[in-house]
Amino acid sequence: MSWNRYFIYGLCCLSSSIMAAETSVLLPLGGATEKAAENIRNGLLAGYYHDLSKGQLAKNPPLLRFYDTTSLKDINSLVQQISANSQQMIGPLLKEHVAQVLANPPSVPVLALNRINVLDYPTIWQFALAPEEEFAPLTQLIQQESISTVKIISSHDNNSKRLQKGFEDAWLAKGGTLLAPYIVSATTKEQLEQQIKDLLAQADSKSVQAFYLATPQFSQQIISLLNFYQRNPVPIYSASQAYDAEKSELERQDLNGLRFCGLPWVISPEKWVNQQKIRQVISPDSSSYDRLLAFGADAWSISQQLKPATTLNIEGRTGLLHISAGQVSRTPLCAKVLHGKAQALNSTTGTTSRTDSL
Repeated sequence: MSWNRYFIYGLCCLSSSIMAAETSVLLPLGGATEKAAENIRNGLLAGYYHDLSKGQLAKNPPLLRFYDTTSLKDINSLVQQISANSQQMIGPLLKEHVAQVLANPPSVPVLALNRINVLDYPTIWQFALAPEEEFAPLTQLIQQESISTVKIISSHDNNSKRLQKGFEDAWLAKGGTLLAPYIVSATTKEQLEQQIKDLLAQADSKSVQAFYLATPQFSQQIISLLNFYQRNPVPIYSASQAYDAEKSELERQDLNGLRFCGLPWVISPEKWVNQQKIRQVISPDSSSYDRLLAFGADAWSISQQLKPATTLNIEGRTGLLHISAGQVSRTPLCAKVLHGKAQALNSTTGTTSRTDSL
């Protein structure tokens, strides 16, 4: 049976009685979180049926049983109920639900799909796809490129504020220098163009060695303007949200020169050729949903290797995964956009490579 047929067969036949143990998956499959949860679920199923097709599961592989947690205010009653019949749990996803499980841990292993704290729990591991995990490798990359002084370009939306604060904390912790941030508030192309001109005319412009864009939603426009109006353009860094893998290489030409740290699944898709067949069954609505597919597939892989007091490294789709003391920490892969395509950077030299492993 082909990989694709395994996947489709699995979606239809999750309750097969020949499967022995049960893995319970807790996701909010309705409301505002519906799309995100569906993509995590689909990625998890893809990982499961890929392993099944490769003979990597037991003779009687586990039954995957999904529970919709959308309407639950308190998840503990459900957790305690299903723990009696389940071999392990994957989820929950929402922070409030994860906090409830941490306060009353079940007896079976749990891979929570969010992070509340960095404490060690005997039966619970916390795994998250958080943008904060990008700051450490990104600031390391910036220092490797002999940059000490950075200016942040931000805006008033909550995502930009979060990225600005996270980068500031990480960069200052490494001893870097920050110039006064510049806030973009343009609502038209003409206003943005004028604001970039004003930015480059500021008194501290000659001290800028690099820009960090805390406004990934405006990355294409801002990068093209910066490169156009600077005689000698300085390096530009941003969050991985700036790179939309769903766009064509031609559409991403304006991102040329951008450095970011993100998912190997997005940066080096050739490493996951077989698993990219997911796209033949599912078409992600956006680049962010594509990342959630990778997150779900990694969650499945991690769930198969959870053991108390075990330290383990996995080359995952979302990064280099380190499992230890109740935490799954993630080190993203750094890249530079050349000719509209992200190319992996060697972590020690900053040079590009299409074949680097994690």
